Amino acid sequence: MDRRALLLSSMALSGSAGLAGAPAAAAPSAEGVLETEGPGVRAYGPAMQQISAYADLHLTGYRLPGLTVVCVDRDGFTGFIRTGHAEVESRRPVAAGDLFQIGSISKSFIALIIHQLAAEGRLRLDDDVRQHLPGVALPDAPAISLTHLLQHSSGLPDDAPLFPHTPEGKLWSAFAPGSAWSYSNTGYLILGRIIERADGRSLAESLQRRIFSPLGMPKAQGRIMAKDRALYTAGYSPRDPEAEGSSIVLDRAPWINVTSGAGCVAATSRDMAAWLRFLLAAGAGHGAGLLSDDQARAYAAPGIAAPGWSAPGSDVGPATYGSGLAHVTVEGRSLLHHTGGMLAYSSAMHVDPVAGVACFASTNMGGEGYRPRDITAYACARLRSVREPQAGLSPQPRAIKPLRPAAATAPIRTGAPDPALAALTGRYETDDPWTGAVTITCAGDRLMLDGDVALEQSPQGYWTPKGALSTERRWFLSLAQGRPQVLSLSGRLLERRDL
Repeated sequence: MDRRALLLSSMALSGSAGLAGAPAAAAPSAEGVLETEGPGVRAYGPAMQQISAYADLHLTGYRLPGLTVVCVDRDGFTGFIRTGHAEVESRRPVAAGDLFQIGSISKSFIALIIHQLAAEGRLRLDDDVRQHLPGVALPDAPAISLTHLLQHSSGLPDDAPLFPHTPEGKLWSAFAPGSAWSYSNTGYLILGRIIERADGRSLAESLQRRIFSPLGMPKAQGRIMAKDRALYTAGYSPRDPEAEGSSIVLDRAPWINVTSGAGCVAATSRDMAAWLRFLLAAGAGHGAGLLSDDQARAYAAPGIAAPGWSAPGSDVGPATYGSGLAHVTVEGRSLLHHTGGMLAYSSAMHVDPVAGVACFASTNMGGEGYRPRDITAYACARLRSVREPQAGLSPQPRAIKPLRPAAATAPIRTGAPDPALAALTGRYETDDPWTGAVTITCAGDRLMLDGDVALEQSPQGYWTPKGALSTERRWFLSLAQGRPQVLSLSGRLLERRDL
């Protein structure tokens, strides 16, 4: 095995003048490690150095604690980039064996197991969910299939509990299943429970037996538990979630155990290299020992149009969403893609099955809305340019931009507040760090969520964003002296805690 390690300091990016304005905020040292191994080390060398330099710019420009990146090709090349700190306080650098929580990238693993169970005849993708989880508080109609859950086309809310605190005590579909797309962690929570019931073991055990062991992912975890905390990098999030700009200060994030199919996987960069190679195979129509070739093609199929998937300007062209995988266009090529956000981690991956290259990146910072998608998109494009020199590609990395740009000033509404609406106003909070707090205000005859989202009331009594397709519903509950003391946010309860 050809192996080399390069100690990197800040490197100049050729053709990266657009990055010259990156903020020079206080941040961990941009010194890091680049390791490459396998066939193609020499050919990929300049590209990997440029990807490493771009990762360093993200570290400093976004003030990330630490960052891990892995790039692979289908022929056996692997490149690892580690920069910044696994623990800021001790200045311990990110290490090869550190676990990162990959967040919603877990959904691609969950979807694979559903396809495996379908191949074994234990379920069918067009089955109604109620056949497999008859006790879940789903609406009586319409039918919601496993495919609807896989594609986020069920109409279910994003982050509702399976037994929500609502007037009817049931979940709901905001639109006819299959007719639209709306991201739903709740759907993948349900898929995880279906796997446990169909496979006869815990979700973590199914992940280990069906994916981690066969692919050679020895350190990957199928559940995130406090007893394993020492295996992870320290995770960070903003001390004040509402702070802006230079006033943002990172603190250690609270630890949350996660066993839900929506985001229960943690892995090292070497583990993720094995997963990327499987996705390269599946995207090219090969089951790689986990599925038949026909089943692999079904697993990696584009699915439903997902107009709300991409961050503005991050990808070119329309997005679709299949089985735990988005399909986006980068440099004119359709790539498999996903991101993941946890309380203390943010991740992204891009996979180009045609060029045969893929990249995963993760940082131990959450809560800022940051995802390292620009790193993984640039990495795939840059590695593709090495494999396809005849295409004449000259990919350029995207500029570092503020995570929280100045908000546009909302038009001032005049007129006395409606007394009935004024009674609903206040700050509603929960101690669950996933949910946080919301502020309800009113201006004249309009109820506002967090100052910039107008709400309207349905005939059934719940509130949704005005004029928008939304799966989320809000109920004001527990009146005391005419004022609600509780807000049900899609079935999660927030208490009034006015400042």
